[in-house]
Amino acid sequence: MTDQDDILSIEEVGRILSRLRQADLLRLAALARTWAIGLDRRDSTDLLNEALCRVLSGQRPWPIDVPLPAFLSQVMRSIASQWRHEDARELLAEDCNEIPDEPAMNSAEFVDLVHNMRAALDDDAPAQGIFDHVLQQTSRDLTRMHLGLDATGYDTARRRMIRTLQRKFSPDWNSK
Repeated sequence: MTDQDDILSIEEVGRILSRLRQADLLRLAALARTWAIGLDRRDSTDLLNEALCRVLSGQRPWPIDVPLPAFLSQVMRSIASQWRHEDARELLAEDCNEIPDEPAMNSAEFVDLVHNMRAALDDDAPAQGIFDHVLQQTSRDLTRMHLGLDATGYDTARRRMIRTLQRKFSPDWNSK
């Protein structure tokens, strides 16, 4: 049995969705309202439509042994979560736009700041390694592999790095 045998084809999905009764659609709409709670810029109709679009386009393969309500519920939950994260990132970007104009840091100041931050982490090699990888914008997995850390060790060293840098370079950061 191949992986393709475990999922419904787009044609099969289309046939199943075309046979939905009004009661089925009302149940799906109720599920969409539940998952849409807390979405700022989109409503439950958008959520249900996006879920159906992703399923019908093949973006979200439908496992053959999962019932329709359960599958679409999880697709909507996933999309709602994605939208919440996108909204949160946009809010952070908007917050950045509200910062009063400050003179931009020139490259010499940036190099000096990075040097001072690395020096603050001198006695913690894993934290310093994570700092270097953050600057290089490498993935978490690549960083863990390069530093020889498991997930817990990475998370612990990253928290130590953040606490050290906050203490040293922005003592009032947490109080805002």
